[in-house]
Amino acid sequence: MSAEMTIDSSGPTGGGGPTPDPGIVRAFAPPGSGRHAVVAWARRHARRTGARIEILVDPDLAAPPDRPTDAHAGPIALVGALLGHVWALFVDPGSLTERLGRASAGARLFVVPQSLPEVDVLVDTAYEPVTVVPTDPPHPHGAVVLALAHRTTEETIGAAFDAAEQRGAPVHVLRLRDPARWTVVTSEDAAARADEERRDCADRLSAWRITHPSVPVEVRVGEGDVTVELIGATCEARLLVVGRSARGRLLGTVTPSPVARTVRRARCPVLVVPPPGPPRRSWWPRARPLPLGTFGPGARDEA
Repeated sequence: MSAEMTIDSSGPTGGGGPTPDPGIVRAFAPPGSGRHAVVAWARRHARRTGARIEILVDPDLAAPPDRPTDAHAGPIALVGALLGHVWALFVDPGSLTERLGRASAGARLFVVPQSLPEVDVLVDTAYEPVTVVPTDPPHPHGAVVLALAHRTTEETIGAAFDAAEQRGAPVHVLRLRDPARWTVVTSEDAAARADEERRDCADRLSAWRITHPSVPVEVRVGEGDVTVELIGATCEARLLVVGRSARGRLLGTVTPSPVARTVRRARCPVLVVPPPGPPRRSWWPRARPLPLGTFGPGARDEA
C-alpha cells in the first residue's frame, strides 16, 4: 500500500525561457493539532518558489510488495504468498520517524508539525532539509533569523538568504560564539571579542550580501546559552534557519544538539539544513568536508 498524497500544482507559472526545476515541497499533515499550520506553510512556500506540493496523509510507507490474489494462479500465488511471509519476518518497516525520514528523500523540502513525536530525531536523520512548523506561528511578518556558528555550512547560509528574499524580509544573524575562543575571557576582553566575532561574521556573509542586495542584514552576537538564545530568537521571527549538527549519536547522547531542543520549543517555523552528503546515521561525528579537487560525496542542492 502506497502512501496517499494530494498533489497541488497551483504554483506560479511564467513565460520566457526554461527555468530551474524548483522541485517538490512534501509535507506530512496527520490529523490533529498542527495539520492546518503545516499545510498552510507548505502552500505559501510552494507559491513563493513555484514548487510542486505533495501532502502526505498516510505514513504507512513500508508495506510488503503486492502479491497475486487470484485463487487460480496456482504456483505463482503460492510463491507470492511465501515471499510475503519472508518479507514480513525479515523486513522491519521501522518507526514512524524512520518511515518519514525515508519519505523525505527526493523532496527539496520536507515540512512536518512540531507536535510530531520524536521530531528532533527526524530532523537529525532526514535525507533533505526539514521545516518544523508550530501550531500557531506568532509572527508571520517578522525577520528570517540565521543561526550562524563556527561550523555553519554554506547551504544553511544560502537557504536563509533565499528565504528572506522570497519573503521580502530582512536577515537577522544570531552569531553563536565559538566556545574555543570564549572559554577564558576577562571583562576587559569581552567587547573586543564581540567585535572580532562581528567582523568574522561580516566576512562570511559578504558573498551573500552581494548576491542578495535587496536583503537587509543585522548581526547580533549571542552571549548566553545557545538553546535559550535560539528559542528566544523565535519569539519575534517568521523563520529560524539552522544547520544540522554533524556530531555523532554517541556525542549527541552526552551533549544533545541545541537544534534538537530548539525544534521542540520554537515559537516560529524552524528550517533545519543538513550538511552536504548522505544522512549521518552512525554513532561517530561526521568528518570534515574534503578539500576541493578530492573525491567525496556531491554537494546537496540548497533549500
